[in-house]
Amino acid sequence: MASETEILLETGTNELEIIEFVLEFPDVHGELCSQSFGINVAKVREIIRMPELTRYPGLDPNVLGVFSLRDQITPALDLARLLYGYENVTPQHKMIVSEFNSLRVGFIVRDVKRIHRLSWTEVEPPDVVENLSIEDSTVIGIVRKENRMILMLDVEKAVSDINPELGLTKVDVEKQDLGKGKKVIIAEDSAMIRHLITDRLKAAGFDIVSYHNGKAAWEALQRIADEARDPTDLREKVDLLITDIEMPMMDGYTLTRNVKENKMLRSLPVVIFSSMITDDARHKGESVGADMQLSKPEIDSLLEEVSRLIAKKDEELQ
Repeated sequence: MASETEILLETGTNELEIIEFVLEFPDVHGELCSQSFGINVAKVREIIRMPELTRYPGLDPNVLGVFSLRDQITPALDLARLLYGYENVTPQHKMIVSEFNSLRVGFIVRDVKRIHRLSWTEVEPPDVVENLSIEDSTVIGIVRKENRMILMLDVEKAVSDINPELGLTKVDVEKQDLGKGKKVIIAEDSAMIRHLITDRLKAAGFDIVSYHNGKAAWEALQRIADEARDPTDLREKVDLLITDIEMPMMDGYTLTRNVKENKMLRSLPVVIFSSMITDDARHKGESVGADMQLSKPEIDSLLEEVSRLIAKKDEELQ
């Protein structure tokens, strides 16, 4: 499904397509109700009927078993149980087979509704909801459609919550001076990943400023560009940008394109760090001018590439 629909979208136009699906759970009175969620089409391999699951001891309670799809063993994660503590899977449930971070996971959902094409400007940050804990939430954005809200799910966090080894794991590093005096801006909507990148780079001596979405990062970069007199002066304020792809308000491709089309900022190295980086998708980052693209499991490689790109730019300015 993803390969068919992605062709329709141009890179850097701040557009995306999401699949709306529904989870069912009891409300405070015990009555069943439903909530719409969304997942980026680019992360979906296919949607299938509920397969026969093989259960074995030792699985997380939210993983109901595994199934074989095209000769690949895939874990089945019950989203209603994970998010609402409600388990009632029936043969009428659907399975969204998703792939990200070089992992394949099946998400069990009550039903799949439709595909929506929209702009990232229509995806509101979750902090529009009062009292929502952004740091702990698995919601990365909210889309309003007619009389309902579609909650964009942070699937990476959902997976890492049940098994940290399947997601990004924290890397312990010794203090280093690789980044001493170097300033990096991070655009990343996931608090978990934002903290991990920040901790990794700070341990190496980098100064970090992070933003929750691409629009906020772009506005900060514009202010820096407006104040800079020349590229050398710009480097006193920022040395490199790290950006995710999926973010409310402005995606990473659009942010990268904006940077590379700006006369003052175009020389700023940009690293796209995303679970959506695959061999088939690298042309998208290349088309908007990204200097490097890394998949999120490659956390150790991130420090190396950041250091290399900054050193290369320093040599060019000498």
